[in-house]
Amino acid sequence: MNNQIYIEAVEKELEKCCDEFFYDDSVVSKAAKYSLLSSGKRIRATLIFITAKMCDKNWRDYLRFACAVEMVHCYSLIHDDMPCMDNDDLRRGKPSCHKAFGEATALLAGDALLGCGLETISNDKNFSDLIKVKAMKLITKAMGPKGMIFGQELDLKYENIPADKDTLNTIHQHKTGRLISLCGQLGSLDTNLTNVQNEALNLFFENIGIVFQIIDDILDVEGDVNRLGKPIGSDADNNKSTFISLYGLDESKRIAKDMTDKANKAIKLAFGNNSDEIIEYTTYLLNRKK
Repeated sequence: MNNQIYIEAVEKELEKCCDEFFYDDSVVSKAAKYSLLSSGKRIRATLIFITAKMCDKNWRDYLRFACAVEMVHCYSLIHDDMPCMDNDDLRRGKPSCHKAFGEATALLAGDALLGCGLETISNDKNFSDLIKVKAMKLITKAMGPKGMIFGQELDLKYENIPADKDTLNTIHQHKTGRLISLCGQLGSLDTNLTNVQNEALNLFFENIGIVFQIIDDILDVEGDVNRLGKPIGSDADNNKSTFISLYGLDESKRIAKDMTDKANKAIKLAFGNNSDEIIEYTTYLLNRKK
């Protein structure tokens, strides 16, 4: 599929948000923009857009929601790369934020993007205050102590301790899955879905969140650093429990395909032909190389 139109739209809107919410002469702002406007894959933004389309909404109305999620995601990457976390020197094909600007500035840049994400939603002119409050409630829950933060906490805890399968699922349901599921929740805000459609949407994004992490684990083993734009082999270097270490490469690939198939089947039954684009996109994600 050609999702370039979504990428270009969110990149343009992110630049507008930066002009609106950042000081030009701030080093922290420069560091935040260095990481945010660095040609990411914009997978989470795209998931919001195609979910909105599937729900018969104008996807462009959801641009600020998408920008907010990309900002929060970028904040998590900046902090993840720091020496006290994963200690990675490369991100999106260039030096990590802390390598380019120093640890203190990188820390503040991540904090700034977190706050800016919420400010972006609160200033959205496409939705009522009620919908914006619902969006902020969803995003704060997804990234908070029962969401992404808990996943990161467990990820650090089990860096040198082998995790069993249930624990590994818990880690990635929170660390990766919560922000992926958030995309479905935001993309379907202000829509009139049936209970069946809501259940299918939840199942779909829960599965896709785990699949996304499985593919990340696979690429950390057999990916190309030039295509990924980040180091490979870091999971093994950090003694992390991954789907590969627990299941092996071939079984991990089988699990990812099986979960994708189940997700696609559920969404197709609930949304019919409206789901064609999102199914095409998840097939692309299953086979991605970066």
